[in-house]
Amino acid sequence: MRKNLKGCKKLAGETLAGNFTVPVIGSIAVAAMSAVSSYISTALFPGDSLYAIIGGEVFSFVLSLVICIFSAGLYRIYLNISRRETYSFGDLLYFFSHQPDHVIVASFVLALINLVTSLPLAWFSFTSNMGNTTEEQMNWAVTYMLLTLLGFALNLLAAMPFTMSYYILSDNSDIKGVQALKASAKLMKGHYWEYMKMLLSFVPWIIFSIFTLYLALIWLVPYIETCMAVFYRNISGEFDEPPEDPYPPVTPIPQFHDETEA
Repeated sequence: MRKNLKGCKKLAGETLAGNFTVPVIGSIAVAAMSAVSSYISTALFPGDSLYAIIGGEVFSFVLSLVICIFSAGLYRIYLNISRRETYSFGDLLYFFSHQPDHVIVASFVLALINLVTSLPLAWFSFTSNMGNTTEEQMNWAVTYMLLTLLGFALNLLAAMPFTMSYYILSDNSDIKGVQALKASAKLMKGHYWEYMKMLLSFVPWIIFSIFTLYLALIWLVPYIETCMAVFYRNISGEFDEPPEDPYPPVTPIPQFHDETEA
């Protein structure tokens, strides 16, 4: 039976209970990879010249494709947890031995969307000056913040149809990356508002995490990702009741024997 938002979150909480260790460490590991790649990019391409900015962005883009293979493995962990199936740290490496090129193709499209939607902010950062007066600096900060929010919103909307790609590849590692993207777009059709409601329901918790110096994210992120895995199972029809058999088995007619004939 299809689940509503509350049902998805309840199932996620139930399946994740007692299973935090692997997803927490896995999430921290993937986040650390992203942070290290950003540090390496800055170290290799220092300064604010056009060459440094372009070189750093390209280098980060390439590294992000490799990190996405680990991310896809993390999605597999959350999917297995939601199904109460076996999982391990080794699942982070799952796609390195199961068609990694398919994940890279799907990740390339997602990374390209992220890159394009971040261009307005990157261009503003390169061409603008913070100014010398307090008013100029305030105006610069406001513009920077607005462009950041704009880039986030554009990336969210543009990438939303493809958010189920890693789950689809986890269930069907043999299909091509482009096929996974198309299947995700088809699967998400008609479910965008449900997805948005799911995301918005976590905003209060994310705001709360600020007051814990973001330590609450250690437990919140695995919960969010498990909810998304349940959401995928829900819209893919995994919880649907099987259709009724149009030809139910016929009850056999009892056979009676005339004892007088014996």
